[in-house]
Amino acid sequence: MESVKTGRRIREGFPRQRMVVLPRPVVDRALRVVLPLPLVPSDIGYFPNAENHYVDRPEGTAQCILILCIRGKGWVKIGKESYDLNPGNLVVILPGQVHSYGSDSTHPWTIHWCHAAGSATRTFTDMLSRRDALPILHISGYLNLIPLFESILDELAMGYSVNHLTVASMALGHLLALIATGGHSAQIDQFSRNRIPLAIAYMKSRWQKTLSVPDMARVCNLSTSHFSTLFKKTTGYSPLDYFLRLKMQRAAEMLDSTTRPLKEIAADVGFSDPLYFSRVFHRIYKISPSEYRLTAKG
Repeated sequence: MESVKTGRRIREGFPRQRMVVLPRPVVDRALRVVLPLPLVPSDIGYFPNAENHYVDRPEGTAQCILILCIRGKGWVKIGKESYDLNPGNLVVILPGQVHSYGSDSTHPWTIHWCHAAGSATRTFTDMLSRRDALPILHISGYLNLIPLFESILDELAMGYSVNHLTVASMALGHLLALIATGGHSAQIDQFSRNRIPLAIAYMKSRWQKTLSVPDMARVCNLSTSHFSTLFKKTTGYSPLDYFLRLKMQRAAEMLDSTTRPLKEIAADVGFSDPLYFSRVFHRIYKISPSEYRLTAKG
């Protein structure tokens, strides 16, 4: 963090940089009346070889900030915690967090960055918080994210019309979804394609059973720890939580399509105690099985 204390501090204005900052009335109107998704890239940019880059926001911002380092090095301080950044690191700064960040004085970073405004950002950060420890994510497939940053920048560079804002908003949603689900990594996606569906098929063939994580890992020919990590990165849930939700989904299907007693349905998905089954069903669906059966569908 030497560049914080010595030399010039530059917020923006780097050779070959690209940046679009939407007027705040445009952002407010888009979120209020224009867009189908409450999500707007209010500020977005690309700063190559950003020597002496430095930003200090003692009161934070109203937006969620994403910074993807693709070359060089940098640092970020959020609250009282400081972090070093390298290629493949993605910073997620939540609205209102006190923060500062800057480029390494010896190896200046190259970054893509975006400010995301709107209530949909909360869904994104909640998903991330369940899967990873914020604020620093290690993105193995970070090069796959660059075209989405660039497409948002290209779209907004053409203007603030409803069409441009809508396309940019949906592209930002795609970017956030890839980050939150791990879909940015071709390596993980390919690996998951061969193994995680196998585990899910194994679960579905054993509705009435009680499975352990080692059972599932053996089916996938993976260690227990590797399987658990991979499964959660792919689905957003732990293996046992996912299996439980599959059981409840199966029970809901039977509640919709049959008149079988609740006790029989509970037994079919592995619950000998109907009361316990009802409590688990209510936890997931926020309604009792009996109430669910009476609710109009379709």
